[in-house]
Amino acid sequence: MSRRFAPAIVPLLLPALCAALAACSPAGPSPAAQSAPPAASGDAQSAAPRSGLSAQSAAPASSNAPSPEPAAPILGDAWATSVEPTEPEGADSLVFHDLRVGEHDSFYRVVVEFTGEGVPGVSQSWADKPLEQGRGRELPVAGSSWLDLVISGTSMPLDDASRADYYSGERNIPIGPLDVREDGTFEDTTHLVIGMDEPRDFQIGFLESPSRVVIDIRK
Repeated sequence: MSRRFAPAIVPLLLPALCAALAACSPAGPSPAAQSAPPAASGDAQSAAPRSGLSAQSAAPASSNAPSPEPAAPILGDAWATSVEPTEPEGADSLVFHDLRVGEHDSFYRVVVEFTGEGVPGVSQSWADKPLEQGRGRELPVAGSSWLDLVISGTSMPLDDASRADYYSGERNIPIGPLDVREDGTFEDTTHLVIGMDEPRDFQIGFLESPSRVVIDIRK
């Protein structure tokens, strides 16, 4: 009798056996579901990383940051051995503030920076020897050729504020075959002499915010 009805009993026992096994299983979510943190409402976009941005580049730029100085020559291919003088334009309290030099692939760069507003004027000549403005004494500038630059429309530092802004760096700054000498400001002109191993082509341009005179000298 048991042999005859055994096949019919097995299907009846299977549901009961499955229910018993389910009751023995621990309750709760699967491990994968448990390890996944719940998404915070409204944070999905802010939590995503800024692709391709470093912390520095992601920060907003300062409104007081100077405009960049171009790596190409300031006037492109307009090299010359002399230039026509220019007059100041809207110059107001331009105080000599900084002097920088740099080297690029095909040229050297000299940057004269001013506080104040407007564009200074510039006149240029080739000097037989470097001379101090005003007193005419010889300046210690290395080289055998000297590019003499008079920057007009500038102001002497006559009060505490302008004296605080006035340039206080090195008087001679050498770079490659050049020796750049600042000769200070007298009355309304700032004087600069660039000593060279030989006469070289150059070009002069202007940048604003802050006001700068850029002298590029061909290698």
